[in-house]
Amino acid sequence: MALIFLFASALCWTLFDLARKTLASSESPLALTLAFNVGAIPLYATAWFFSSEGVAPADYWVPSFIAAVLAAIAALGFITALKLGDIARVIPVLALTPVISTLAAGVILNESMTLLQWLAMLVTIVAIIGAQGGLHHVRGKPFILMLLVCFGWGLGIVFDKQALAHSGPFFHGLVQTLAGSVILMLFAVTTGLQARLTGRVIRVIPALLIFVGAVVFQWQALADLDAGVIETVKRSIGIIGALLAGALIFNEQVSRAQILWCLVILTGIPVILQPELSL
Repeated sequence: MALIFLFASALCWTLFDLARKTLASSESPLALTLAFNVGAIPLYATAWFFSSEGVAPADYWVPSFIAAVLAAIAALGFITALKLGDIARVIPVLALTPVISTLAAGVILNESMTLLQWLAMLVTIVAIIGAQGGLHHVRGKPFILMLLVCFGWGLGIVFDKQALAHSGPFFHGLVQTLAGSVILMLFAVTTGLQARLTGRVIRVIPALLIFVGAVVFQWQALADLDAGVIETVKRSIGIIGALLAGALIFNEQVSRAQILWCLVILTGIPVILQPELSL
């Protein structure tokens, strides 16, 4: 069941990135990020109200608070990096996120991967970076900011898993989106950046539903899978989906090198998932 949740989450993240790319042509990144956080609050609240989940115990709150702060830092770093550099140039840095997740999960959660999984993950990360054009174009402040995003998302998923050991996904989602909304609103007020949608709110709803699905499925998968495994598979499917969508929807050119890198990625995924596939 965990693998079903993992692939469902990865597919939702791919669709969400596609929807966000379309919306970003007319909306600011901060406005979209805030809209997704605020919009998710009533969805999580309703799901929590009708679920059997209760209020989380005391052990939940510290890792939950850390996860919320890390998610907000990552979101703000991502928004700032996009303002400073071409998104196509800075996005490849995010392929480093699985390494951070795996190392952090080993220290905090005592999770471990086999040597073969480590090798497959590293090869897959190189392939993801290669499929996105490499890191040689990324320099200066955008590169540093995207590294900050990697640490925020890479560490955040580990603290999410720690918090979810004491809570259900709907209560956790409610807490995370409430905290994230407050932090993003404070950032908007202090910086004066555009934080209000300029178009009709209804355009955001499909992407919002996909976003919530991606997060909930990911949290469900975390119950049985290592954080590093989830991040690697998510990034792998994401880049393949992005290239396919770019070619089929946006008429973007896909080079032979990118196709070869995708084949390497597809080869690496079963190796990384081998312990789970053998169960």
